[in-house]
Amino acid sequence: MKNKIKRLSKGDFHIPQPEIIFPETRIIMRVGEGEMYKGSFSLQNQGEGTIRGLVYPSSFRVRCEEQGFDGNPVNISYTYDGSGLVPGHVEHGKFTIVCNGGEYEVAFTAIIEKPFVMTTYGKVQSLEDFKKLSFRDPAEAEKLFRSRDFYEILKYEDKRIQALYDNMRKWELDQQALEEFLVGCKQKEKIFLTLEEESRAFISLRESRKDTFTIKKNTWGYLTIDVRTEGEFLSVEHTKVTTEEFIGNAYRLEYIIDYTKLHQGSNFGQIILESPYEILTYEIVVEKDVCREEERRERDKEFASILKRCLVYESGKLDLNTWCEESLKKIEHLRSLDEDNEMYLLVHAHICLLGKRFEEAKWILESYNYNRFAIGKNVEISSYYLYLTTLLSNDSIGTRRVAEELSKSYMKHPDSWKILCMLVNVDSEYKIISERLRALEHHFYEEKTRSIWFYLEAFRCFREKSSSLKKLGVFEVRVLYFAAKHKLMTKELALYTANLASQLKSFDRYLYETLVLSYGMYEESMILTAICTLLIKGSCMENCFFKWYEKAVESELKIAQLYEFYMAAIQPGRVNKALPRSVYLYFMHGNNLDFHKRALLYSNLITYEDESSEIYAHYRDEMEAFAWNQLERRNIDPMLRIIYKRFLTEDAMEAEQIKALYDICHAYEITTKVPNMKFIHVIAEDGTITQKAPYTDKGARVFLYAKTDRLVWESKDGRHYTDSIPYESKRLFYELRYMDICKRYMNSLKQNRQEEKVEELSLETVRKYGIENYGEEEIMGLCSRTIRENNYECDDFLTYVCFEMFKRKQFDRVILTYLANYYCGATTDMKLLWREAREYEVHTQKLAERIITQMLFSEELFGEVPIFEEYYEEGAYFRLQQAYLAYMSREYVVEERRMSRSIIDIICKEYEKGEETIDICKIAVLKYYSTREYTTTVRKTLKKFLQELCGKQIYFPFFLAYEKEWLIELQLWDKTLIEYKGQKGSRVMLYYQLQKENSEAVDYATEVLTPMYENLYVKKFVLFSNERLKYYFKETIDGNTYRSDKECCMKDAVFGESGRYGRLNDILLSEGSEKEEKMKAYAQEDAIAAHMFEQY
Repeated sequence: MKNKIKRLSKGDFHIPQPEIIFPETRIIMRVGEGEMYKGSFSLQNQGEGTIRGLVYPSSFRVRCEEQGFDGNPVNISYTYDGSGLVPGHVEHGKFTIVCNGGEYEVAFTAIIEKPFVMTTYGKVQSLEDFKKLSFRDPAEAEKLFRSRDFYEILKYEDKRIQALYDNMRKWELDQQALEEFLVGCKQKEKIFLTLEEESRAFISLRESRKDTFTIKKNTWGYLTIDVRTEGEFLSVEHTKVTTEEFIGNAYRLEYIIDYTKLHQGSNFGQIILESPYEILTYEIVVEKDVCREEERRERDKEFASILKRCLVYESGKLDLNTWCEESLKKIEHLRSLDEDNEMYLLVHAHICLLGKRFEEAKWILESYNYNRFAIGKNVEISSYYLYLTTLLSNDSIGTRRVAEELSKSYMKHPDSWKILCMLVNVDSEYKIISERLRALEHHFYEEKTRSIWFYLEAFRCFREKSSSLKKLGVFEVRVLYFAAKHKLMTKELALYTANLASQLKSFDRYLYETLVLSYGMYEESMILTAICTLLIKGSCMENCFFKWYEKAVESELKIAQLYEFYMAAIQPGRVNKALPRSVYLYFMHGNNLDFHKRALLYSNLITYEDESSEIYAHYRDEMEAFAWNQLERRNIDPMLRIIYKRFLTEDAMEAEQIKALYDICHAYEITTKVPNMKFIHVIAEDGTITQKAPYTDKGARVFLYAKTDRLVWESKDGRHYTDSIPYESKRLFYELRYMDICKRYMNSLKQNRQEEKVEELSLETVRKYGIENYGEEEIMGLCSRTIRENNYECDDFLTYVCFEMFKRKQFDRVILTYLANYYCGATTDMKLLWREAREYEVHTQKLAERIITQMLFSEELFGEVPIFEEYYEEGAYFRLQQAYLAYMSREYVVEERRMSRSIIDIICKEYEKGEETIDICKIAVLKYYSTREYTTTVRKTLKKFLQELCGKQIYFPFFLAYEKEWLIELQLWDKTLIEYKGQKGSRVMLYYQLQKENSEAVDYATEVLTPMYENLYVKKFVLFSNERLKYYFKETIDGNTYRSDKECCMKDAVFGESGRYGRLNDILLSEGSEKEEKMKAYAQEDAIAAHMFEQY
């Protein structure tokens, strides 16, 4: 660049200018995130010679290996630094190439691409791509899911998705986990199963059978289905099925019915399909010998109704005749259905005996074929016959014999409760109630008898003599429960039972039910006391027992711990009235209730008790302390909500209490119908598991602070599930005034954290995060401050940032001064900077020098005159000044470029100062003033320029426009000058013809012209008044010839001109004697001149 300026300053313009071409005019860079992109572009000269110059990238992220270049062709290598940029970022910029062939721009676009993983199906860059891969090839998708490369795909997905995957890597990464991940990311819907049919019935099955039913799924994906059966006759070949085994969206499940394991009647079975999300049931019913079974069942049912109605009769709610009539109809019907059934016959006789129809009974019994020695005879039926005969006659001897016979039979069959019941009624040994009960009790424990008739026999003993009930063992309780259940209990026996129950030390469920049934018959306070006492001893706090505690409290019974159990059993949601006043009074002096029950007590008091009452005043401080204590423990339920609203005020809250309030304001109750859930994990946006709440039948309580919090379910088998588990959420506490308190407090905390986290703005942070992430005014302030702190020292990145701010109209005088000193880039950018700097009166000499130098080097000057004028005024570098003046003069003379008056004045001024002025500058000045007026000072300069140039035989047609005296002195006055502008490197020939007046035309003469200056050709002729010049030019270049138009030139005749040619013209214009006299005078003067002036 310096060499070219030096040559230009000396007027050497014989510097070949390259003809630049760019194979690539736009560059697209696809940069991987955080990567360093390497690329190159080239330029070349179509002609000969090397290309020299500089390249300026517009972005600080672009670095060229060499800023300068020299060669042909030229390859410019560069790098683009993508660090800190996120995918999707696009930067448009340019390379500005300033060279000896001109100034050019090559645009570039840098695109930051998402990271990707290459699979056999192509790039996977997003979750959408991964979903498609999962659909096409689940195995490869699972492999990628397990790989740490999967993080590359998730890098620019939602942070919640990244957090989910982070945690899933800690749990499991199998196909089911992949399914959960896709569902959790909303990339697919959860798989639901449906059955084409929900049940199947088989009638008259005669052998084992294999069958199928169809399971359908709603969408693609992976799911494991556990298959199990209920019913011994059912089995399946596969106990585990996956959706991989489905054909399309359907699967046919095979099952087998084993005929050998069927029982008579209806066999009910189920095939249960259990997935992580649901349980489906396919019901199977198989009928075997249904008709006969149904008939037997109907007979048993009718026979049982006879016994039930007998119990109603025993309870006194049915008279004997009515019962007999009903029972006789039923037994007769049964006998007609089964005529050979001996039991029906004997029962028929028994009913007649009880109804005092002795003749009918006798007739029936006589029809019975009794044989004590018959082989295979049912001993219980034979014993039953003997027992009935004793009821028919009053023969004591016969009764004794029957008793002996029954005693023998019982000894042989001690497991028969029926024989025992008959024996105790006929044997005199059992006439004592205690003996009878002893026998029955012994049989109860030994044989585990649970028959209704057996219980009835025992109860009759207690009913007959209540004092025989001396304890409440299992036998007694079961008998009494039977009596109470069938409304047989007497009031005396009920009170007796209640008294004994109060003395027990442990809870008995059957005894409790007995007392409850007894209280339903006889509402006695003694029985109620026994019920409550028994419940308290059993620590029964379930809500189902509350009604007994409530009755006892309302009855004001004096039972130890009654009020504690009353509060323990009460269900808060069902309390819609004030608690009994006795409850308030009981707990006034302290209590050991848990916080739920205390909250119930206090909230009820707040809701229903007048604040001015003594009870409320006594509780007030206690309730307020309780409210603050529970708040700090983060407890919340509907009862606590009432208490909080009454006592929590902002004035009384400290920081920790506001934090606690913030927590409970974001408390939720989560419930689901999906079974086997064990825990709920709450995952924050950053992936941290903030909570792990145990899940119970009542649900779980969690704190959800943001919409980005995610719930993940953990089942009892340790697997984790995301959005595939449907659930219901209920906010436990939401009050606007408390939310406002929390919001103000959290905003102050957030602001403090942000202030702590704010990283001091510096050039390094701007380089790291990019200009676009900060405010323009903020960046401008940083630049201005940094420049001053560094005492205006140059820094490449600072220069880049300052110019970016300048382009965005964000600058001050400091930034302009710095840029004027150091910025170097595209000429248009530097000129824009120069104009702004001048408006701010910033010193621009260095900037102007760079602009002028660069424009001269590239030979692309436009709009630079004001810049040069200011540069000249501030003191220009002499060599650069001379180069500029020379170049501008040449452009004016050779290329007809417009010339500013100021530039002409500078040339003249420099000449007057005695500075060396090259010929082209002189020619330009002469050309400029050839058509303009000039001052006296300039007149002297112009004359000198003419003298000096003509002395070098340099002349142009416009010289003839100057003063006559100068032209006469320079011997140009009587000359004719013609000019031709050719192309560089061409050969120019002049073809001319001088025609004299009244003479014949002559042939054209030819002459090879030499350039007067570069490609300007000038030929000097002397034309007399009777001569005419016709001429044209012929130019040859690269084998091609071009001819100009013919032109004609003649001299205007003027008498009396001085000089030799003037005298000759006068002779030519004269006629006759006057011509002769002028010829003689010319000859005389010529001889004198030849004598006086000797030629050396």
